[in-house]
Amino acid sequence: MLKKLFTISFVLVFLFGNTMFSQQSINSQEISSTLANVKVEPVIPVTEATWDVEFDYDATAVTGAAGNAGAIYIPTLGKFWTTRWASNVAHQWNPDGTLDMQFTLPFTGTRGMVFDGQFIYCSINTAAVQIVDPATKTLVGTIPVNAAPNGARFIAYNPDGDGGAGSIIVGNWTSPNYNFYEFSMSGTLLRTINSTVTGVYGLAYDKWSAGGPFLWVWSQGSGAGTPQNIMQMNYTTGAYTGIQHDVKTDVGLGNADAIAGGLFITPNLVSGKAILGGLLQGVPDKLFGYEIALTGPPCPVQKPENPTPANNAVDIPLTGVTLSWSNGGPGTVPPTQVEVFFGPAGNMTSVYSGAPITQWAIPNPLNYFSKYEWKVINKIDTCNISSSTWTFKTVQDPNLHEFCETFEDLSNWTIVGPMGMTQWNANPSSSAGGTAPELRLNWTPSFTGKSLIRSNTIPVNLSNNYLTSFSFRFYFRWYANPSGTATVSITYDGGVTEEVLYQVVDPTGNVGPMLVEGTFTTPATGSENAQIQIWYDGYTLNIWEIYWDDLCIGQVIPVELTSFTAIGSTNQVELNWTTATETNNQGFEVQRNTDGEFHTIAFVQGQGTSTEIHNYSFIDKDLKAGHYSYRLKQIDYNGTFDYSNVVEADVVAPTVFALDQNYPNPFNPSTTINFSLAVDSKVSLKVFNVLGQEVASLVNGQMSAGSQKISFDASSLNSGVYFYRLDADGIDGQKFSSTKKMILTK
Repeated sequence: MLKKLFTISFVLVFLFGNTMFSQQSINSQEISSTLANVKVEPVIPVTEATWDVEFDYDATAVTGAAGNAGAIYIPTLGKFWTTRWASNVAHQWNPDGTLDMQFTLPFTGTRGMVFDGQFIYCSINTAAVQIVDPATKTLVGTIPVNAAPNGARFIAYNPDGDGGAGSIIVGNWTSPNYNFYEFSMSGTLLRTINSTVTGVYGLAYDKWSAGGPFLWVWSQGSGAGTPQNIMQMNYTTGAYTGIQHDVKTDVGLGNADAIAGGLFITPNLVSGKAILGGLLQGVPDKLFGYEIALTGPPCPVQKPENPTPANNAVDIPLTGVTLSWSNGGPGTVPPTQVEVFFGPAGNMTSVYSGAPITQWAIPNPLNYFSKYEWKVINKIDTCNISSSTWTFKTVQDPNLHEFCETFEDLSNWTIVGPMGMTQWNANPSSSAGGTAPELRLNWTPSFTGKSLIRSNTIPVNLSNNYLTSFSFRFYFRWYANPSGTATVSITYDGGVTEEVLYQVVDPTGNVGPMLVEGTFTTPATGSENAQIQIWYDGYTLNIWEIYWDDLCIGQVIPVELTSFTAIGSTNQVELNWTTATETNNQGFEVQRNTDGEFHTIAFVQGQGTSTEIHNYSFIDKDLKAGHYSYRLKQIDYNGTFDYSNVVEADVVAPTVFALDQNYPNPFNPSTTINFSLAVDSKVSLKVFNVLGQEVASLVNGQMSAGSQKISFDASSLNSGVYFYRLDADGIDGQKFSSTKKMILTK
């Protein structure tokens, strides 16, 4: 550990002494270097504000490249500006999200911008704020901010500051000073606002929200893949209020590289609303804006509340769901129009707009174990008011067969190594985002190479050639580069080969905490031998720890087969099976093993989709004495299939002589005659007309003991009554004779 402490000290001293205001190399994102070893942990209760996304534009596509960081709306132009953090390139946008022009600024590296009604003030990670005339796009002056120890990376404008003359508030993310510094418009330090939040990139002054004024502080959290929270600070006291919003939950949804950029606020973009906007760095970059407050008198319309299902409800069924709500205070005017939004989390759309209602029935079946969001907007002619965004989650698929490893201990795991044999443990922590304990690989004692841990089994019977889901919680705590490779894989041959399920290679910052989800298809054979492998390959001095938790493997089996049996008897085998549930089940092929291969002998129709118990049976008739094997091939309507286990049964030889009635009877022109021989016998089977004349000889010779089946074609005979007679002389001296009547109808 002393080696790590020495390394940290050396790196910080070197960076502080040489690169306080240096231009970083051109990358697609600018990420705080302090994020490697710092995790933002709010020390106050957190409340999620209700923020409606007013606009969400793809800045990478519109500007033609990534690397966008700063953003501002300029009401005198009616345009947006966005800037690149690593160059002097800037872009002017139309309010509808289309590009107006590209231009260059007379300086490089604008991260933040504010507008005072006349000029643009740009923070460029130096000790001087640049002043630009938006009409001419020329530099008209600077504001020295030397009293800010680390210069100005982010900037906010307070129109009421310095006795109404206006002020700017600046700061930087450079450790150990995370404070904000308020200056007059001439560069005199007015105030220091203490802050300990790391990774701050965006700042905006809010005079419109009730209870303000406030500062909105946008932090890069623990890096890409972690919450990118915009947090509310009381401007007067400097205390964080606990109100915050994670941009990754809407604008940045599905954007794995999303990380905070610049912020701005304006009351001039949308009538009656203050818009808090910003530039989310990621793939792609996003220019966005939230409704943060109303700028006019409160809307008098009643607000939708009291949702059913209740907010955050779980285990909601897939069908028969009706959304309902009531209208209440503080508004007193009933709505004249209502609009309802509904959809999967992050993808709500308008599903109703019209006359006032207080309920809406979801028309289509929902998906299993999925999160949905909805909200209601009550409207009158002059304004509208929205409910909160409410959520619920549907029931789990009853056909999901899943195993989840919570790492209470490592009794189901073998540390294979070859390195790091002592560094894996079930650690009493929850760094990956689950609950303690969790699997941890520690950095010390350091090694270079590969360390692997493998599950002894997967305690769920995986079907062959089947789509399989996996998920786990993950946190890679980075220290230095190269940081190595962390992998989760599956093997079916004890580790000789593997299929990678998830892998991160040499990350340059923390990864997670995050939930990793995906699917894979099991092989055609050998799925019962599946084992999970987790490994790291690299130099552990370049990491702190790596954590995994709640590792789940599951398959949604369309048909849950609870039993399958075979009972043998004389001449036949009776198959019986039972299903507990069925999903999209077309039916079952019954297959018998003949000469070492299975062949389909029948098809039994399934029940489609059902959660009730169903019993099935099939009788395989006219079998000779012997040993038989059977299996079921369950087939979905979409063509996918799965095999049951193999069952076996014995068919015994008959113990008596017998002659059965022919079938069919009456017949035209063919029929089948079955008989049984107790022992090997000399057999005669003949057909006679009503006059006793022989019209056909079907068998005349030696036959083995057991069940026999003979086909009789009467195409050459006339309609009428006929008789067939069996004579058998057994090798043990038994004699048997029997005659039965049959009718030929043409």
